[in-house]
Amino acid sequence: MSKNNPRTYLLTAFLLAAIMPALGQAWLDYDQALTNYPLLHTTNAAGLTTFTPRDSSQLLMGDARVGISTGHGQLKHPGSSTHEWSAQACVRSIYRLSRRTVVRGSMDYCYNWRRLDGGSVWIDPERMPFDITETNDSTLGNSSLETYHLNGELGINVGRGFSLGAQFDYTTASGAKKKDPRHINSLMLCKAGAGALWQHGRLTLGANYLFERSTEALRFSTVGRTDQVYLYLIDNGAFFGREETTDGNGYVGSEYERPLLDISHGMAWQAQYRQGAWSAGIEGEWHHRHGHYGLESPAHLDFNRHNGDRWKLWSWWQHVSGKTLQRLVLSLEHHQLKDYERTYRIITDQGVTDVNYYDDRLMGQSSTHTINVSGTAQWGLLRELAAWQLQAGLRHHRRTLTASLYPFYRQQQTHTTEATLQGERNWLLPNDQTWSTRLLMGWSGGSGIPHHDGTYQAPDGNNIPPQGHIEHLMREYEYLTSKQLHLRAGVRWAIPLNHDRMRLYADADYHYSQAFNIHYLDNGYRHRMTLSLGCLF
Repeated sequence: MSKNNPRTYLLTAFLLAAIMPALGQAWLDYDQALTNYPLLHTTNAAGLTTFTPRDSSQLLMGDARVGISTGHGQLKHPGSSTHEWSAQACVRSIYRLSRRTVVRGSMDYCYNWRRLDGGSVWIDPERMPFDITETNDSTLGNSSLETYHLNGELGINVGRGFSLGAQFDYTTASGAKKKDPRHINSLMLCKAGAGALWQHGRLTLGANYLFERSTEALRFSTVGRTDQVYLYLIDNGAFFGREETTDGNGYVGSEYERPLLDISHGMAWQAQYRQGAWSAGIEGEWHHRHGHYGLESPAHLDFNRHNGDRWKLWSWWQHVSGKTLQRLVLSLEHHQLKDYERTYRIITDQGVTDVNYYDDRLMGQSSTHTINVSGTAQWGLLRELAAWQLQAGLRHHRRTLTASLYPFYRQQQTHTTEATLQGERNWLLPNDQTWSTRLLMGWSGGSGIPHHDGTYQAPDGNNIPPQGHIEHLMREYEYLTSKQLHLRAGVRWAIPLNHDRMRLYADADYHYSQAFNIHYLDNGYRHRMTLSLGCLF
């Protein structure tokens, strides 16, 4: 996809919104207007057919916005930057084309710039089977990341209560660090799915298939002093592994690009029961992923293989009556992942080079469990906007991992619990203007074992001890488990335009986090600010 196309699409969407036929807008908030359709928030695109607008003003609903944001402070994951700025543009909409057909889509663009960046070389290290980390603070430098995202979904009612759906999601990104040692990222992430839904009276049942393929390629280089040696840590987990330079033929060699391929197949099912003003439902998901790092070629190395599974269960209960709404959501999620390093020997015979592979060695394994509970109460609903909203949430996350570099190993366990309480007040003023204010307070903390190092057997003289990087490990451990206070405040102002065809809004949001009793995170705070300008159509 060319880089100019997403910008053209976004501009076209804004222009189309401006020339839409004059339909009186009977809704005031895009997300709130879709709250009454829980199946729209599942992974099954066939659930789009449950979208039944109340009147002609809701046949097409959309939201387009542009914004800028910034974040500063040391309370961050070691793989992120102390100072960062970003610019975003996004348009999303849902449209009932006919009595049987509903479509939904979105387009996003984001440009992110970071100062004093280092740490992980991956765009999203949390989902990777292993990490490649820059551990020398003296080589921190500026970096940039550009991301494009396109999503499209289609739902068709084929009769007798049956609906079919299909979806496609495409993301491409490119980034670079601009100080030695340098690396360039190229990401392609493609998701697709197909599903079916059956509605009979108050009961709705559905099932769908999900496919995901991602490729993130890395190219390492140095353009400055050639007499200086730069090291990367091949991190098997908890900053435990071995160090390599870009001069060799290993994970970070600079002679050719190295891709990490990840493929996932998944299944999901849904069930919902609706009676009168209340509804309850559940969705279950299972995904299996596998992939490798390197090139499967006789002339190049395939360094690494991984596989894992993910299970998720999401359930909801919702009651809407008159001008009030109550919702309770519970989700359970479990991930497990194993990473294997391939052993090999490079053989050259009569000028022909070949690679012989032997048994794989387990380098890392991890397991995570996440529980989320949230409750929402709204009252004073008018034109899909609540005069008051109160939301409470509780999240618990547990991670266990073991990193190995035979005969050495490191184990780590972390437990994190976060509680939040958010209130929102909306005013509908004369001339159809709206003001909104919101305030959030949260508290998080945890515990665990930062590291337990040991050996499977007594090492001999040929075993090279792994690199531990305790300081980086403790920074991450404090980020995950330290007691933290979170405060967030926001305000939005919206006015109608063009005889209610569109609504223009401006939004400001500020988020501050402070950690206590810290020793490795320096100032221990992080503040973020976002300013947005958008329109509803």
